[in-house]
Amino acid sequence: MRSRLMLYRLFVLSLVVSVLGLSGCGGSDDSNSDYSYAYLQFYNASPNGATVTMREIDDGDSYGSAQFGDATAVNSLDSGEIELEFIRTDSDDQEVLIDTMTVNLDVGYKTLIVLSGDFAAPEFVEYKYERETLDDHFRLFFTNLQVDGTSYDIYMSEDGDPFEAANYLGTLDYQSLTEGTFWDPDDDSDDFDTGEYTLYLTLPGETEVVFESQTLDFDYETEYFLTLRDVSGAIVEGLSVDAILNSTYVTNITDVDATSQYRIYNSTDIDTPLNVTFAGNDDNDKEFTLSSGELSDFTSIDYGDYRITVTTADGETTALTNKLITLNQGQSKAILIYETQGKLGAATFEESGLPQSYDKTVNFINLVDDFDNIDFFLVRKDETIDTADYYALNLEFGEDSVLVLPEDYYEIIAVYEDDNEEQILLDRTSLTGFTEDANYIVTVEPADNATGYEIVVLQ
Repeated sequence: MRSRLMLYRLFVLSLVVSVLGLSGCGGSDDSNSDYSYAYLQFYNASPNGATVTMREIDDGDSYGSAQFGDATAVNSLDSGEIELEFIRTDSDDQEVLIDTMTVNLDVGYKTLIVLSGDFAAPEFVEYKYERETLDDHFRLFFTNLQVDGTSYDIYMSEDGDPFEAANYLGTLDYQSLTEGTFWDPDDDSDDFDTGEYTLYLTLPGETEVVFESQTLDFDYETEYFLTLRDVSGAIVEGLSVDAILNSTYVTNITDVDATSQYRIYNSTDIDTPLNVTFAGNDDNDKEFTLSSGELSDFTSIDYGDYRITVTTADGETTALTNKLITLNQGQSKAILIYETQGKLGAATFEESGLPQSYDKTVNFINLVDDFDNIDFFLVRKDETIDTADYYALNLEFGEDSVLVLPEDYYEIIAVYEDDNEEQILLDRTSLTGFTEDANYIVTVEPADNATGYEIVVLQ
């Protein structure tokens, strides 16, 4: 129900943006069409790439930026030929040209530029279709952007009916464009009736379902562009579908049977190892023994609601019992065990699904309960904390914050402000390279050293 409500809200927002006239520039047109501009949008589906900006070469106008799995706003433009360039920004804040292309824009048509493939040899593909005024109907376009080029048959059923009742819509080949044909058209329209549907994918000619969506609400009288793409970030295997409409909001659709994963970190300085039990409603409990400062590997598990119990071998620290951990389909979570006032506790957060090849997603978390808040600063070799571009401020105990950083070397500094608003240093690192293709975690936690605290970098 939560997934359907989220889809509903995002689709509402997308429709509002569309109705308000979209974003962009350009003059009016004398056409009698309800769509009197040419429309341009960019979507990024390269699973190992960076955030990319689409810009006009002649006058330098930017038409928006998109990270993996996101799209720019739809730009309303005049018809005609336009020269586009696509750029990213490197760790020295310098622009890097990725590619250029010439696009012919036509009034009443939407042009969607898609970045796909390996970012080392990126591919920019142009998709174009005529926008239509629809009444209680919608149109459905599909494309396959998986890097390995595997083809899939796509099926669709009404009202959450099972696969056996689904209708074949076509085969999705790499970068091909397929418009779905409704199997039960009205007398006045061949397009899909608005309402609830379920999507299914199989390998060509086979009947084993490899992807099943939740029930989706196609409530709006517009064109839906669905892309089959890879996953990225913390979870590296699986299929995902994005629904692109006429706004920057892209709705991600996960497989209802997609697995989840988690990893656990022992931040305590307790001499004896922690015994961790990860349990569901079956008898297949997962058990771990983690020494102080140890981070477990990722553990794959079915989605669902779990409970975690943590004890010490000597029993001298109050155990953490039955803390609820919820893992949704395709979700990865970090669980950080800490000790405060003789009791064990746990902080959790979701790890990023963005590529880590160029930009690094870093979760910062405060595991010190001595202060109301702590600030983290990421200081490059030519910066101080006053001039640093990246920082996470005012983190309370157990609170986390996320930053996306350019690949680079940073000195990490953790401070707090005392009652006189003076900054007190908790710890600092030497220059630390955020250069691996990994999801990073940075903690500040109690330690037996000069300041009593230390910064720990995990990956």
